[in-house]
Order: sequence, then C-alpha cells, then structure tokens
Amino acid sequence: MKFTERLKELRTEKRLTQRELANFLGLSANCVCEWEKGRSEPSIESLKRLAACLECTTDYLLGFSDDFGNVVVESSPLGERLTVEEKMLLRTFRALPVDLQGRARAYVDKLKELTDLEK
Repeated sequence: MKFTERLKELRTEKRLTQRELANFLGLSANCVCEWEKGRSEPSIESLKRLAACLECTTDYLLGFSDDFGNVVVESSPLGERLTVEEKMLLRTFRALPVDLQGRARAYVDKLKELTDLEK
C-alpha cells in the first residue's frame, strides 16, 4: 500500500479531517491534501510527527512494513492513552507563552466549576 493510501486510511480511522490533522502538525490543511493526492511529500520532521499522531511507525506509513511496530504514545500520568484531541490540546497548550498557559488553566477550571454545578 502506498503512503497516500495509508495516510488517508489512518486519518479517517482516527476520524480526523485534513484540517484537524494539519492543525495538530502545525501545517496548513493544503499540505495534508497534497500528501494524500501524491502531489508532495512530508519532510522528515513532519513524517515523524505524522507517525506519532497516527500512532504508527514511519515504516508503516511509508509502506515499508505492514506492521505498526512498537510505537511510543504519549500517555497521561495515570498511564492512560491520550486521544488525538487530547494530544492536540496538549500541543497547543505547550506552545502558549507561560502567562497564557495560566489563563488557559484558569479558564478550564471555570468550565469545570460550571459543569460541576450543572450536575
């Protein structure tokens, strides 16, 4: 199976749009579209991030292997696997300046309070 097919298959299995995947990778949605159509190829760095996001090896993505292989997946402190959405949120949070990280935490705390009140 070719890279283009594997990429689209894995992306749809994760229920991600091209835009969502591109946002996670810090790229434009057009990049993912071009990769899936075979018009361009990802850089080595993008390929590594793509494999991490789709939870497979780069060899699997490139079609060199039909085995996902041993993949290191970010997990929570409790050992739970993070969803793609949680990984995207974490990546976005880490990219914020420290002062905005504090504001983001305060906002999430407020949201939690509101949901606790609704119960």
